[in-house]
Amino acid sequence: MGSDTPPGVFLPALFQLHREIKAHADFVVFSEAMQSQEGIQFIPTDEVITMEDDPLTAIRHKKGSSLCQGIQMLKEGKIDAFVSSGNTGALMACAALNLKLLPGIDKPALIALLPTESKELAVLDVGANPRCTADNLFQFALMGIAYQKSRGIAEPTVGLLNIGTEAKKGTPEHQEAYQKLLTLNQERKVFIGNIEGRDALEGLCDVLVTDGFTGNVFLKTAEGIAGALLNQLEANASEECSPHLKTVLSGIRRRLHYAEYPGAILTGVNGIVVKCHGASPPQALVSGIKGALRLLQHNFLEKIRSHAL
Repeated sequence: MGSDTPPGVFLPALFQLHREIKAHADFVVFSEAMQSQEGIQFIPTDEVITMEDDPLTAIRHKKGSSLCQGIQMLKEGKIDAFVSSGNTGALMACAALNLKLLPGIDKPALIALLPTESKELAVLDVGANPRCTADNLFQFALMGIAYQKSRGIAEPTVGLLNIGTEAKKGTPEHQEAYQKLLTLNQERKVFIGNIEGRDALEGLCDVLVTDGFTGNVFLKTAEGIAGALLNQLEANASEECSPHLKTVLSGIRRRLHYAEYPGAILTGVNGIVVKCHGASPPQALVSGIKGALRLLQHNFLEKIRSHAL
C-alpha cells in the first residue's frame, strides 16, 4: 500500500512466488481486505501513507497503515522480515523509532546492489542519512562487509566514494573516514582506498561507502544512464537485427534493471527491512522478497553484530 503501483497489480506475482517457495516461507500481506488462504494471511489496512505524506507526521497519525502495522509486527517477532515499496522516509523513520539499533551502530543505512563489469557492488548509504560523520562511514563499511558475506563473498573489499583517489581528498569527514578504514587492513587488504564515481562500476571493490545524499544521487544517476543507453540501443536496433543481438540486448536490460535486484536493505536496525523502488513492477517486489529470505537464511543480523561489536 502507498506505492506508485496499485496493490492489485502485485497479487498475481505474489501468489505465483508463494507456490514456488511455500515450503520455505509464509506471507503476511498488509493490503485491502481479502480472504486469507493457506500460507498467505491478509491483514486489512484502513489507512495509507502516501508518497506525499510527511514521514514523521504520517507514522504518528496513521498507525493502521500497512507500513506501521508491518514494522510493529516485525518488532513483536510475529514476522521475520518486512518488504515495502511505500514512502521511504516513513519506512526509515518507523523502523528507527520502533526497532532497536544493533550494537555498535549509530545510524541505520540503506544498502543497494549495483551491477559492475565483473560483480555486484553493495553501495551504502543510498538515502537514509544525508549527513554522516567519519564514524558513520566506518560503520557503514562494517555493515556492507557483513551484507556481502551473507551473499557468499568470503573476503569483501571496501572503497570510499570520493572526488579523488588521494588520501587527502574530500571533506574533513572523508579524510578522517579514510584513516579509520585503513584500520581494517590488519590481516589482509580490506580497504582499497578512495574511488571516484567514474571508476565505481569497474568492479574494483565489493562495498562502496558514501553518505546518503551522495549515494542516492550516484544510484539514481547510474540507473538513469543505464536506462537511457538501453532505450537508445533498442530504438536503433532494427526489426531485422540478428536474434543474437536481440538476446544480448535483452540480457543487458535484465542485468541493469533495478527490478532484478532485491531493493534497498535498511541495515543497522534489529530486523530485516527491505525497501523496493516506489514505482516497483511486480518483479521488483518478488526480488525484494527473495532478497529478504536470503538475508534470513544467511543470518545477516548476526553477521552485523559480530562485525560491529
